[in-house]
Amino acid sequence: MLSITFHWQLSQIPERAVKKHCKMCGKLSVFTDTNVRRHNANGKNIYQYAIYKCEKNHTWNQKLAIYKTFSEHIAEIEEQKEESSIMPAIPIISLAEQGIKVIHIVLDNVIGKHRIDKVLANQIEDWSRSQIIKKIEKGTIQLNEQVIKPSSRLSKRDRISIFID
Repeated sequence: MLSITFHWQLSQIPERAVKKHCKMCGKLSVFTDTNVRRHNANGKNIYQYAIYKCEKNHTWNQKLAIYKTFSEHIAEIEEQKEESSIMPAIPIISLAEQGIKVIHIVLDNVIGKHRIDKVLANQIEDWSRSQIIKKIEKGTIQLNEQVIKPSSRLSKRDRISIFID
């Protein structure tokens, strides 16, 4: 029986939040960064904004940078990149076509709280979260060679086994 093993490191990027008076709510609210960026230009300058939202979805734009539109010196502006370990998506159908019957995922490091169903739903491109939940309940997805609940939390050195039908 052919199998393949992946090594993952799970981390949680902390949410960036700002406490600020919300004009629409009329009180002090927590605004969370949506990771959406907006650009406006007025002919001379380009303004970059980060869009934040409060609990009631009211928005606030934080100015991040101002760039000149015309300049004798052209300088490339590097985009700000957040540190995150981007794991490649698992192509289940492609692996099944290659004859792989079992996929093992070893968690080398886990920072934060992660549910097995949510992590797999983000990383498996061919299955929906509801399909993954059914497979966990059926036992074709196991954690440390045991049948578990879809809400089970992942820890360092855990081993996820996915048996392809």
